[in-house]
Formats: sequence, structure tokens, C-alpha cells
Amino acid sequence: MMVTYRITKFDPAKRDKAGAYTDHAEWTSISDIGKSKYGSPTYEEYEKVEMAYVAAITIVLAVNNIQSLSIDSLGLYTSRADFESFKTSERLRNLAVAFDRDMAGLKEGQAVPVTQIDQLIRLRLREIIWMDLIAPQVKVEFGYDYYMYVTCGELPAAAIKQIEETGLFVE
Repeated sequence: MMVTYRITKFDPAKRDKAGAYTDHAEWTSISDIGKSKYGSPTYEEYEKVEMAYVAAITIVLAVNNIQSLSIDSLGLYTSRADFESFKTSERLRNLAVAFDRDMAGLKEGQAVPVTQIDQLIRLRLREIIWMDLIAPQVKVEFGYDYYMYVTCGELPAAAIKQIEETGLFVE
């Protein structure tokens, strides 16, 4: 049986009865770095959370013995000019990414080995590309505001604990 998990940085204790997140001072995008209305998060704080998302996906893929995922619902809204402007902002910091090599060739349905998935996840979380990742027994969907949904077989308690140890919440 397939189960959908919401895996996020958002504490479920801060949701209202309808499930809406009520802490509007929580950052939800890389563009919120340094903004006082979101507690002035630093790049280092942002990257720690970003890497927790990468780790969570890696854990799910390992539990399900997934060796590759396919790109689904690909949206490449970043032009070469946009990409070049990202080089002067935080968006590409600590990523060894080139437009021609890493972005221009992305295709709908393209298989990506698990060993190469972390950069794509980080590009997605940084809102440089839009996509979901799928395999026959796993689907990883990214929503707005740093929401991630994973559909797969029921995760073992140990895997959920491992994800939660990164600071994320599994609902």
C-alpha cells in the first residue's frame, strides 16, 4: 500500500485545526535569507535545512532500494540571463553548476541515478528548476514554501526517526 508523507521543516504543533501552518515568521525560500521578518536566517542555516531535505530523500530511496529516478513535471523557467544573475546571489552558492552542462540538457522523463540526485534537489529547493522525481515505487513532489511530499510504501519507524533526526518533521 502506498502512503503519502509530508516531510518538511515545519513543526506540526504550529498548525491550526485545518492543518495550515500558523507561524508566518518562518522562512520558506532561499530568497528569505537575511530578511528580518523571517528572523534574518543566514545562508548556513538555510543550507543546513536544504541538506536535511536531501538526506530525507536519500533515506527514502535507500529504504525502497531505488537506484534512479525520472524527472517529472519539469519546468525550466530559468533563462541563461537569470542563471548568470543567480551567480551573484545566494542561489548558486556552494553548487558547482553550469547552465549548459547541468540545466540546458534536462528533459522530461530523464532518468537520474541516485548518486547524482542531490544537486537536482538543491536546484529545485532553490527555485531554479521545477520538477518532481518518480520511480515505480516512489514519488517525490515539491510544493511551494518548502513543502515536500513523498509517496511510497510505508516507511519503517527507523527511517522516520532517521529523517526526524535531521530536524525535519514527517507527517
